Amino acid sequence: MMPVGNVPSRVRPAQQRLLVPPTLFLNVAQSARIAQEEIFGPVLAVQTFRTVDEVIQKANNTPYGLSASVWTDKGSRIFNLTSKLRAGVIWANTFNKFDSTSPFGGYKESGYGREGGVHGLGAYLNLN
Repeated sequence: MMPVGNVPSRVRPAQQRLLVPPTLFLNVAQSARIAQEEIFGPVLAVQTFRTVDEVIQKANNTPYGLSASVWTDKGSRIFNLTSKLRAGVIWANTFNKFDSTSPFGGYKESGYGREGGVHGLGAYLNLN
């Protein structure tokens, strides 16, 4: 695994949190921590693949499933992949775009239930 970009060597005590500049991790093995855990920040772990089935297997081979993003120029491939990925929200040719009327939530260890939209209101209602 090789990080590309300016990775900070240490955090100064005055900082309240670690701020990482956008970083690419190339040649990431499926067993690497960055491929198996939810990493929040401007980082991208790049893995190679040979077939669509291998993509699906790698994407679903993690205990987490908060979100996924499919990038392709073929509409049929989008529908094929999104129906097989196990993630709470899946974007096509974009990332982090939300519709406030749509529910959001994780899959597997990334969360339980949904928030937002009509589905998200259910936990706050007491219907008689």
